[in-house]
Amino acid sequence: MGNTRTPPPESPTALPFAREAVHVVYSHRFLTAEQLNRLFGEASNVRPALSRLVEAGYLAGIKRPVLDRDTPDTVYALAQRGADLIAGDLGIDRKLVRWKKYHNYVGLLFVDHRLAVNDVHIAFAVGARLHGYRIEEWRYEVPIREDIDDPDELAPPLRLRPDAYFKIVAGVRRMHFFLEVDMGTESHIRFAGKIRRYLAYKESRLFRVRFGGRSLRVLTVATTVTRVRALKRVTEAQGGERMFWFANLADVAGERIDEQIWQLTGDAGAGARLLPTGERVRM
Repeated sequence: MGNTRTPPPESPTALPFAREAVHVVYSHRFLTAEQLNRLFGEASNVRPALSRLVEAGYLAGIKRPVLDRDTPDTVYALAQRGADLIAGDLGIDRKLVRWKKYHNYVGLLFVDHRLAVNDVHIAFAVGARLHGYRIEEWRYEVPIREDIDDPDELAPPLRLRPDAYFKIVAGVRRMHFFLEVDMGTESHIRFAGKIRRYLAYKESRLFRVRFGGRSLRVLTVATTVTRVRALKRVTEAQGGERMFWFANLADVAGERIDEQIWQLTGDAGAGARLLPTGERVRM
């Protein structure tokens, strides 16, 4: 992760994990120290490097209000010198680095939502190392705008903006996923409209044209089991097919994605596995 050049000894980027941490924070936008430790492995300790990187202006340490002591109160984001470092390491013009200072000044709800999306991203990244599949692509907030009828407006264009799109290589299969992370702030009516748009998008077959996949799965990860059940019922009421999968954020973030934690529309039985054992890649 990142360039392996060795900076001068006095540079904070010479500390273990420091340079890599700048790159990882850049690619995720907001991360906590706990999330970074999960990405780098249980034996890592990025905290000393994070403190020095903030002091030196490579990262910004953003304080947020929390309800309990177990919740991290500091979120890390890119800062000016970090953006310069990214440009230098990647050998690109500084203007091409996707960061401006105002990107760090967003509302608490946005930060909490991105952290939750990153919990899912990290769970799949760690799972890839443990279970031998590969994340071939991960893109945040992919804008989808197609010239087909919106099922509610009855006119084009149809618009969707998943929280992420990613592709997994498991065995001989390439599996395509859209991710929706629900923080409990969206009404059932709005969520139902989103489901209708996903169904219309699948029916149009334009997904195949744009993403090159024969099928897709929509993963909805919610913050409570009660919310998971409610959104699953909403999806079933809209005629949702088995391409819709649901899970509790705590189960996903607990790196249990390879277990039977997923609920499918139309299935009232035990949980399902997202990645069947026989389809894992042997690394």
